[in-house]
Amino acid sequence: MQAGDTIYLDYQAATPVDERVLRVMQAAYFTHFANPHSADHVLGWRAAAAIDIAAVQVADLFGLGADDVIFTSGASEANAMALNAAKAIASQTGRTEVLIGSGDHGSIRNEADSSGLLVKYISIDERGAPDPNHLQALISERTALVSVIGVNNENGAIAELGGIAAICKSYGIPFHADLAQAPLATNIDLLDLDIPLATVSAHKLYGPKGIGALLVGPGASELIKPVIMGAGQQNGRRGGTMPTELIMGFGEACRLVAIEGTIERDRISSLRNRFVKILEEKQIARLVGGRVGRHPGNALMHFQGRNAADLLARLQPYIAASTQSACSSGRLQPSHVLVAMGLDSETASECIRFSFGRFSDDSQVERATARLVQEVARG
Repeated sequence: MQAGDTIYLDYQAATPVDERVLRVMQAAYFTHFANPHSADHVLGWRAAAAIDIAAVQVADLFGLGADDVIFTSGASEANAMALNAAKAIASQTGRTEVLIGSGDHGSIRNEADSSGLLVKYISIDERGAPDPNHLQALISERTALVSVIGVNNENGAIAELGGIAAICKSYGIPFHADLAQAPLATNIDLLDLDIPLATVSAHKLYGPKGIGALLVGPGASELIKPVIMGAGQQNGRRGGTMPTELIMGFGEACRLVAIEGTIERDRISSLRNRFVKILEEKQIARLVGGRVGRHPGNALMHFQGRNAADLLARLQPYIAASTQSACSSGRLQPSHVLVAMGLDSETASECIRFSFGRFSDDSQVERATARLVQEVARG
């Protein structure tokens, strides 16, 4: 995608809203504006029915039923609800430890650190994914919850979710997966994987910002403790008036990924591979992490001897990319994900995450690599 003079290569921070999603939302603003909790008139009923359809669309993408979807303001709130579950488990059972991935998103790390529970970190392997062997060594009868990121937002590593879920189940420990990045990287069936709690976000799959969901598999409903009590909406699991238009956009975005996702991933992977090949052949940068089990649009590149923030500043306004997760962008300290992968501070400060998506094309790859070669050559 190009916005004015800028080639957009930051899809893992936020995806543009697909025009088809936007059309659904625009229609909803005119036809489903009524409060979906207004139970006394037809307009309220219609808005509620539209939400029910969207819930089915979201659930279908992850192999669940509509009742398993709790709509939230985004992934951060859903992650907070998962950590609330850990606190409830701790108060009921005396299990006071929570295990999270060393490369997990800041919203999980911060919630865990403020939970009052003992936080232990699962190391990540050379690919940048949570290490099941280290989880096996850490998990115990003191563990209240295990939470890992399913697809890393910086290095693109896809976690071994099935193996991690099996370890958790063998100990009877609830497992939460942050799947905000997962739908564009791989097919996910939560029932097949036996994952009871999962976080998803609309603006990571070509839907609107401000809407996400906590997905609750069979047998996990009793774990849910809302962050917002409200007036008992969503069967008391999350309060607040449900934003019909955003939810309908979320549903349509999930429907499109379910239909087009596999073909789209192959096309995007080819673009990413072309981008990496050009930069590596010209000895401009090298790919960080493994090529197998990686988000198809992720290209985390190390520009040896080049400060990433300075290089990105010089690339403005021509290329939009990130030195680390968008929620941490602008901080002076190196990315905790890259440090957890074993990179020293200097190397971590020389890395840029480029991420490709639905509206990327060959022309953008050629122009972006040419611009990068030009800027690096300037010294």
